[in-house]
Amino acid sequence: MGPPDRQMPVLERDDLLDELGALLERAAAGRGVLALVAGEAGIGKTTLVREFRRRVDRSVGVLAGACDPLSTPRPLSPLLDIAVDPDSGIADVIQQARDPYDVFAAFVARLADGPRPTVVIVEDIHWADQATLDLVRFVGRRVTGTRSLVICTYRDDEVGPEHPLRPVLGDLASSRDAVRRLTLRPLSAAAVGVLAAGTDVDVAHLHRVTGGNAFFVTEVLAGGEELPASVTDAVLARVFRLDADARRVVETTSIAPRALEVDHALRLAEVELGAVERAVHAGVVVEYGGALRFRHELARAAVEEAMLGVRRVALHRQMLDLFDTGPERDLARIAHHAIRTGEGRLVHRHVPAAVDDAIRRGAHRQAAQFLEALVRHIGDVDDDRAAEIRLQLAWELYILNRVRDGSEHARLAVAHHRSTGDRRALGRALTAQARVDWNLGPDDARSLALEAVGVLEPLGPGRELAYAYYLAGHLHMLARRREPAVEFCQRCVATAEAIGADDEREIGLLSLGTVELVTGDVDRGIEILRGVIERADVAGDYRRRLLSLGMLGTGGGEVRRYAQARAWLAEEIELAERFDEDYSGAYATAWLARIAFETGDWDAAANLTATVDDAGAVICRLTAGGALARVRVRRGDPGAAELLEELRVLGADQELQHRWPASAGRAELAWLRGDLDRTAEAVRRDYELALETDSPWARGEMGFWMWRSGEIDAAPPGAARPFALQIDGDWRAAAAAWRELGCPYEEASALADSGEEEPLRHALAIFERIGARPAADRARAMMRDLGVEQVPPRPRAGTAAAPAMLTGRQLEVLGLVAEGLTNAEIAERLFISTKTAGHHVSAVLRKLGVRSRTEAAAAALKMGIAPHSE
Repeated sequence: MGPPDRQMPVLERDDLLDELGALLERAAAGRGVLALVAGEAGIGKTTLVREFRRRVDRSVGVLAGACDPLSTPRPLSPLLDIAVDPDSGIADVIQQARDPYDVFAAFVARLADGPRPTVVIVEDIHWADQATLDLVRFVGRRVTGTRSLVICTYRDDEVGPEHPLRPVLGDLASSRDAVRRLTLRPLSAAAVGVLAAGTDVDVAHLHRVTGGNAFFVTEVLAGGEELPASVTDAVLARVFRLDADARRVVETTSIAPRALEVDHALRLAEVELGAVERAVHAGVVVEYGGALRFRHELARAAVEEAMLGVRRVALHRQMLDLFDTGPERDLARIAHHAIRTGEGRLVHRHVPAAVDDAIRRGAHRQAAQFLEALVRHIGDVDDDRAAEIRLQLAWELYILNRVRDGSEHARLAVAHHRSTGDRRALGRALTAQARVDWNLGPDDARSLALEAVGVLEPLGPGRELAYAYYLAGHLHMLARRREPAVEFCQRCVATAEAIGADDEREIGLLSLGTVELVTGDVDRGIEILRGVIERADVAGDYRRRLLSLGMLGTGGGEVRRYAQARAWLAEEIELAERFDEDYSGAYATAWLARIAFETGDWDAAANLTATVDDAGAVICRLTAGGALARVRVRRGDPGAAELLEELRVLGADQELQHRWPASAGRAELAWLRGDLDRTAEAVRRDYELALETDSPWARGEMGFWMWRSGEIDAAPPGAARPFALQIDGDWRAAAAAWRELGCPYEEASALADSGEEEPLRHALAIFERIGARPAADRARAMMRDLGVEQVPPRPRAGTAAAPAMLTGRQLEVLGLVAEGLTNAEIAERLFISTKTAGHHVSAVLRKLGVRSRTEAAAAALKMGIAPHSE
């Protein structure tokens, strides 16, 4: 049996090729699309895209790149490949841009503004670095505005729940119009028979043992006269049939993931060109674009691993000597070969540059992998350099949410600098550990920041001291401790201004403004933060603008400046979507959900929480989950207790500001059930913590539930005014204050505290309007206890499903009120008496919880009830 022809036919892929053709037609018409081509290793993804590329009309541009199977992927590998093509138009940008977003934006602009439709092929994104995954996400969200078909291939059998590609696929799942998924299936027995034509192989057996995998089939067919036991055997059988020089070419090529230039192969293998030709003609490697490569990564890995270790290491050393010259050094490729030598001296010589390049390109996962390689050989550098590496790794791991691992590296660095007596280095290390450790324990993090200040102050003004002041102030701000937060932020600003450190000055002002907003002069805090935004705009610093908007939006929400907060959060979300800052967008969305909950728009709150990723940052999950759980509590929906318990466990080590809403939810659930002991138990710890803060709203809400439970009888000092009024018994002023803020549930709660019939009726109407069934039932019970004879009954099922629980006739009346009709005009329109019309209008106003026809008309518009027309 001889080897089959190397140009294997493309079998059973016509439907996929036709679909790609249709997508290209759509793209050419101005509606670009991202095609995700999935399939197991060896199934034929590369063959498919190459065949499609062959069929593309010459009027269509083609740009191609691939991700590397390096031990640590090369940052933006496919875009670097594409940039080499003069038609890409991004060569200058990718070399000069400091921010990955600039590169991404330039690439999408090229696709949008190019003179002709473009096909972009990116192969093997399961090997992609973090920056490339960000690029895929970026392009997927914007591709419809281009005339391009972007094809990305990946191995779906290798993308498990923890694979970094998984969240990208999840993010793109909602973009159904922009993103299409194509999956390659195994070859049928008939197709395997076509490939095996002219051989004496048992086709049924071959199909069974290969599972119809195209690569496995072709390798087995080329493996020899007998069927090898494994595909690895099939690959190696082909290699060992070669003569010694051709085999050296193949082995040398296997050291270079993806491809090795022919002239490099000749030099490293120390052979003549004929040996390369024999290796290619045997079908073991292919020549493509002046470079040698294996047809599949499985084959390359099999050959590399089969070599003697000493020869493999020697080849990697030779690769280093070859590539570590010239202006266009491929830093990730060099680092790969250095790591594969296993020699610490070479690792520490070559890998740091790859770390810097990865960070510059936003590939934090790859930066961490490179740094971990340095740590594996940490004994090959002095202790100061080792500590520096650990601190750098600590921050990269923090970014990747591997906080505990990062904390351990920071701790080791701090321990080293404590032993050396280098105060400046120790101060830097302490601030690094403090910012990493905040998610593990806020109090410990603040202690570390304060220690850093104490270590650095004797050295005089400097950037390190300014940053330590900022961090100490920021961490106290997060704990809502006004005096130390203001003091340290002011020190940061003064120190930064004295030494001309603009970045430190701005972050100090950003935290100072936030402190004022949430614990002091709200308007002054807003003014400071707006100033930070103005200067960020002048500097073109979108991240500082984004962070400032986040502080304004979340802080504004906390102090119940709802209208302003919504506007700031909406602007933050828009900016976050533009720059793919998913964390900022998620946290802003979670806060919009909290605001919707507090203002009684519970459907909107629930809908918004559904868009916040359950696997995201803890504070996003606590904020969104707290809003959803409290909606369930107040509606009487199932699942409230279970979600609140999850949030209790999740937030056990978090700051009070992120934890207290769920604590209030647990207290309210217990109170509505009549369990005062559990009400107090739910908030006692956070109430004590709130008294240690300067947050009026934390003191107010935690104090309110302690009062409800009977644990206190007066408002705690510094409690927010509406809560303080209600605790101190002034239910009228409390209801008015809540009404002014736009919190209908709290307004009704204050009215219900009156113990009088008319305020209770008004409270019941509000509770019914917003769907607060448990509170409405409690109000009815209170009315019965007062001896009220005609207590409004629970709405019937059909009525309860209607807006504000209005009956059909009442909805009709509300529409006429919204139209501006008088009672007499309503009576005439509905053929009823004016007196009956008046009764209906009064009932509508009561159920809506409003006092005037104008307010009823506004409520009708908010609920989507249009005015009647003739």
